Parts: sequence; C-alpha cells; structure tokens
Amino acid sequence: MHPILGNRARLGTYLLGWVPITAIFVFVGLSQRWTLLESVALALPLCLLAAFLFLSSWYLCKAFPLGSRALGSHATAWVLAAVVMANLWTGMGWILAWAPSRVPGLGGLLPKVLQAVPVLVGMGTLLYLMTLAVHYLLDAVARSQRSEAKEGELRALRAQLNPHFLFNSLNSISALTTLDPARARSMCILLSDFLRGSLRLGEKRLVTLAEEVDLLKAYLAIEQIRFGARLQVAWDIAPDVAQELIPALLLQPLVENAIKHGIAGLTEGGVVRVKARKEGGALELRVENPVDPDLVVQSGLGLGLRQVRSRLQLRFGTRMHFEAGVAEDVHTVKMVFPAGDFAANEESR
Repeated sequence: MHPILGNRARLGTYLLGWVPITAIFVFVGLSQRWTLLESVALALPLCLLAAFLFLSSWYLCKAFPLGSRALGSHATAWVLAAVVMANLWTGMGWILAWAPSRVPGLGGLLPKVLQAVPVLVGMGTLLYLMTLAVHYLLDAVARSQRSEAKEGELRALRAQLNPHFLFNSLNSISALTTLDPARARSMCILLSDFLRGSLRLGEKRLVTLAEEVDLLKAYLAIEQIRFGARLQVAWDIAPDVAQELIPALLLQPLVENAIKHGIAGLTEGGVVRVKARKEGGALELRVENPVDPDLVVQSGLGLGLRQVRSRLQLRFGTRMHFEAGVAEDVHTVKMVFPAGDFAANEESR
C-alpha cells in the first residue's frame, strides 16, 4: 500500500506541505508581472495536480531502492523520470491555462504560461525529485521499524529460550552429580560449548544454515545426555543449502518443542528429524517428531511456533509458507520461503 495514500494523517501532513509551495508559485508568478488573480488561478490547481501526480514517484522508489551499488543507473532513472513527469505536468498546466482563457481577467494567462514553460519544467523536475526524496525517507523509516520489530522478536525469543534451557540443563547436571558424575562432567562441558557458540552467534541477525545446525547439534548433545537412548536425531540437510542465510535461532525453538512435546511424552522416545532442501528457488525446512497418539492435541500454535511464524511473516509476508500439524502420530513443522533472499538483502544494504 502507498505509504501516504494509505494513511490519513500522513496524507494530511503531505498536502499541508504543499501550501508553502503554492505560495512560492504565486510569488514566482507575481515576480513575472502576472496579476494576483492569474498567479492564484494557475498555482492552486497546478500544485494540487502535482501533489497527486508526483505520488507516482513511490513506485520508482520501490524499483530503485537505496543502498544498491548501481547508484549511477539509479540517478539516471531519477532524472529521466523527473524530466518526463515535469513535462507532463507542464502540459497539464497549459491545459489549465487554456480552459479559463475567456474568463475576465484571465485572458492573457495562456501566452504567459507558454513563455514560462522552461521555468515550469524546471520547477516540476525539482518538485518531483523532492517528492521522491520524501518517499525514500518514508521507506527508510518503514524498513527501520520492520528491523526493530524483527530484533524485538529475536530478543523475546532469546529471553524465553535461554533461561528455560539453562534451568533444565542445570537441574539435570544437579541430578547427575550424585548418580553419574562422569555424565555430569560431560554435560557441563557440552553446556559450556553450547553457551560459547550461542554467544558467538548472539550478535548476528542472520546465520548460515550450517552455523544454525552446529548450534543445534551442541544443544541436542546436551539433551541426549538427559534422555539417553530415548532421543535420536536424524539429519537430512541437502549440501547446496548449507550456506543459505536464515534468521538466527529459527530452528532452535522448533527442535526444543519437538523434544518437550514429543520425545519427553513417549516412554520409548523417538527420532527428531531435521530436514532442509532447496527447490524451485525456495528453501524448505522441516522438523518432525513422533507424538503420543493418546495425548489430546491442542488446536493452534504454541508460543514458540507463533514467534517463528511471525518472524518469517515480518520478513516475507505472503511469500512464506508455514504449517504445523500431526499426521500418523508424527508432528511436522514446515517452513518455505525464498532462498537467497536474505543474502540479496544484505548485499543491498
């Protein structure tokens, strides 16, 4: 949706900004020895027309985003579009001047406008570029807000995940200290490795799938000490997706849910399967785990799944697909979103 037309308050502010521009037009007309009536008769409709006609610069803003390395071609497109739109606007100004040519006091307006065509084209070019700059500013604000929302989601996820995982791990270490000191020491080492890796990736907004998998393996190694043979892990990661960029801690809450709501409820345990592949320009990630068929499955998504889905929606909108459900006693979470999109976005920054 257009950032100005889709917001009444913003539209009102935008139109209010054209009031001084209209006054400048009247002043320019007076400086060219036009009458006040002639200046006002042309300035009011011409500025109102420009206010809405130049809103089309939003689409140029989206087609040529800032941050791209091709700034030379961008500048050429900006200037060409500005000149074309300024000439179109000037032509409409000629029509506006011709229409009231028989109105008393405005009979001499048309020839004066024809003489002022170069001035109108120049002013129209400048106004178009100014409107384009406003659109770039609004787009930057929107991007910043989306980025802050993403970071907020990630901070909330970390705040929820880390204490929960740490409490479980420390409780298990405490229990193993007397029952199996060797396993307790091993778990302390694994926990230290996991925390070290978590801190290393903690400052990153994006990580490669390979980095996320390495962190998951450290996490699962700790959980396998807790659950023993009841927890098995199967990896099905296609070689061509290892370096794909994904949001940090995207898979972590899904695997934690698979253990908490799947493996932990089964006496015999089961296999958590993590799959990743790329097909048709899209990256598909899956996490599967067995569930107890006798347990009542609640409708809707839990907090962790909702957070993961909302993070993807913030980034991809309708271009992502997220689903979670149980079929044949297996709970599956499936995520599909454009492959390489994060990498392209990073290059454009």
